Amino acid sequence: MKQSSAFMKQRALARASVTVLLAALAAWESPAANFADGAAAPHRGVWQKEFILEDPRGNPFFDIELRFIFTLPDGKEIQAEGFHRGGSRWAGRAYCGQAGLWKWRTVSNRPALDGQSGRFDVVPSALPGKLRQHPRDPHQFAYDNGEWFLHLGDTGYRYVTDTEPLWRQYIDEAAEAGFSKIRTWFCRGRSDVAALFAKDREGLDLAYWDEIERRLIYALERHPQIQFQLIPYGEDTAELRRYGEGERASRLVARYAQARFSAFPNVQWCISNDTIITPEPGRRNADPATIDRIGRDMRAREPWGTLISNHQARFRGYSFVDAAWSDIITLEDRDQVAGAILLQYRALGNDPVVLDEDRYGNYISPKHDRYFFRRLMWASLLSGGHATYGGMNTYEPFAGPDKLQGVQGYLTAVRDGRLDDGAADFRHIRRFFAEAGLTLADLEPNDPMAGSDGHSVKVIAGPHTIIAYLQNPDSRAPESANVAEAPAACRLHLPSGAWRIRWFDPRTGQWHPNPEPIEVIGGSTREFRSPFPGDAVLLLSLPDRG
Repeated sequence: MKQSSAFMKQRALARASVTVLLAALAAWESPAANFADGAAAPHRGVWQKEFILEDPRGNPFFDIELRFIFTLPDGKEIQAEGFHRGGSRWAGRAYCGQAGLWKWRTVSNRPALDGQSGRFDVVPSALPGKLRQHPRDPHQFAYDNGEWFLHLGDTGYRYVTDTEPLWRQYIDEAAEAGFSKIRTWFCRGRSDVAALFAKDREGLDLAYWDEIERRLIYALERHPQIQFQLIPYGEDTAELRRYGEGERASRLVARYAQARFSAFPNVQWCISNDTIITPEPGRRNADPATIDRIGRDMRAREPWGTLISNHQARFRGYSFVDAAWSDIITLEDRDQVAGAILLQYRALGNDPVVLDEDRYGNYISPKHDRYFFRRLMWASLLSGGHATYGGMNTYEPFAGPDKLQGVQGYLTAVRDGRLDDGAADFRHIRRFFAEAGLTLADLEPNDPMAGSDGHSVKVIAGPHTIIAYLQNPDSRAPESANVAEAPAACRLHLPSGAWRIRWFDPRTGQWHPNPEPIEVIGGSTREFRSPFPGDAVLLLSLPDRG
């Protein structure tokens, strides 16, 4: 029995993606393997060059200019700002998105930095690269190597904060648990980015920035598949107001962050976090004109196509769907186990839609964490969107390994009984797509196929593939619902064809033997019942008998 060429191609691409990811993890474990400052650099890694400027005249952050002009192998030119590293050190970086021979030269208002030039080779590597909008599906993500990005987000706000001692434990265990994106801000205090600046605000505290860099590099070297959504202004709405008023230190934050980190393949940008977008004054309020100005400024400077978004307060939607600088529709809501807000914003914009905050394991916690977050993640994915988990109270500083705040290892916290196992089944989601040889690119949400009750059954479908998540809750209240311990059932109206049936248990990560029949004929509404109790994932594929 042959399957259609389109279906087989999708499965082959997905399996190749898994192979590439495993190769990347094996190939890039040595320190600084993804960075180079010599004659060669890894494809989809980072090249950097440092210079010494002995002349100390002027403010290095405001009076000295340094630009790198790169000529790529295809002849395209890209300009990127250099940055001050402290003392007499200056540097520039490139994201090596093309293999082949690169040339570079500098332009500066200081003779010692001006007119420098050279070349380097970008050689093949297994790195996945930067995150982009998927080339075939604007609502999905893909790495630069073409691999579909399965978004399994986590919230680790203080990961790059210098006072957090368990940051290595946090990121290593995040990778082990299966997370692929971490949300993190530059703050030392929740609503205060003062740590970024020198005391007189005439420059930056580069020791603090060095620690941010150290932690991003650590993750890049060991876990290159994990993306970091960096939030430079955190929840500091006073700093945002200063930006809007033209204060140069405030505007320096985004500019310097881009010059230093945009070349990193594991970085994307989120301007601010949890703000109320309104021109009215208020502690949590941010003027939409200011956020739009920051977004436009960042887009105009951005040399490497790094994704940019903003994050708003719960139930406040997303105000920048149509903004030219915005690449991701970022949302915060609650109890979105039917994916309603994802479907709403998917229809409004042509970018990926991410529910970056819902409930948390230790804050507005659901009664049954493991079921709630498993359900939230599957429902979000089959709504054609993406979701993010949150466990520890990472918006508060670390106060000891027996406390519930600060960045700490998810697995350790669960083993110690300090955190419920809300993300325990995320690795099974990864297993489902890898073993089925599928991605969600080119599939469309189709809840009407199952009766349009998203709290019961979520459906995403394409011409040759249907994935249905049978949620099987024991009540209609997401906060308190648990999974019913009876086999899940649903009715699906199937398109014509002979559809092959497969069942996947999202609690165990196991495929179950097909009940009879193993194939059903479409063109009508059919009943399906899971061969095991609890929630279930039903995969229907259309073979080609030709």
